[in-house]
Amino acid sequence: MRTDVQQLVAELPGSGIAHADRLGLALAPHLDQVEWRGLVTHLARLTRTTTGARQTLTAWLGDALAYGEIRYHGRITTCASEAGLEPGTLRNAKMVCSRIPVSCRHDVLSWTHHCEVGLAFADPAEIEQWLALAEREKLSTAGLRKRIRAHIAGRRQDQDAAAHSGSVEAFQLMREVRAVCRMLDQRRDIWKRWAPGTVRMALQEVKPLADFIDRLRACALKGSCAPPRDIQAN
Repeated sequence: MRTDVQQLVAELPGSGIAHADRLGLALAPHLDQVEWRGLVTHLARLTRTTTGARQTLTAWLGDALAYGEIRYHGRITTCASEAGLEPGTLRNAKMVCSRIPVSCRHDVLSWTHHCEVGLAFADPAEIEQWLALAEREKLSTAGLRKRIRAHIAGRRQDQDAAAHSGSVEAFQLMREVRAVCRMLDQRRDIWKRWAPGTVRMALQEVKPLADFIDRLRACALKGSCAPPRDIQAN
């Protein structure tokens, strides 16, 4: 831990803090609202008056605000003004801290490494994967950002390709349905004269089409064609 961070730790309140280091601040589990607001005000004042350890102070404020989001109403705009920071900086810090708990941060990485990962991903497993990658390959912040952007761009291309493929398949199916409809309309004079036995046979043959129509009607009524949860689970 750097000396300036050690000095900042010494300036923290004696109660309400479970753990503090250069990457974050773990607050006591049952900090009441008065103590929490006092801590946020204290951290904001430290941030405004301290020239060093800006990343640490930003991380501390992010942790305090993320804690407050769960228990009390946050105060990002006021806190940013008191700390001399942009509100967007604190919003980002709060998001990163809410996604990456102090216990999950990598000591060998910087706060900015955690920001790159925490702002790009929400899934804990994916976050840990990227932090481990940055540590293993000793990536700079810029190098990590480049890898993440390339990954996200590639994933979007895959999603676009899948969406395009789905659209093509839907078009092909609708084209076949329209062909059947045209044929039935053209041969109306024939199927209108069918005997009851022939009708029963025809109903068996077109059951998949009837099921398709029933499903479309249900989708239109509920506004979604997602399968039921028990079907998704299988």
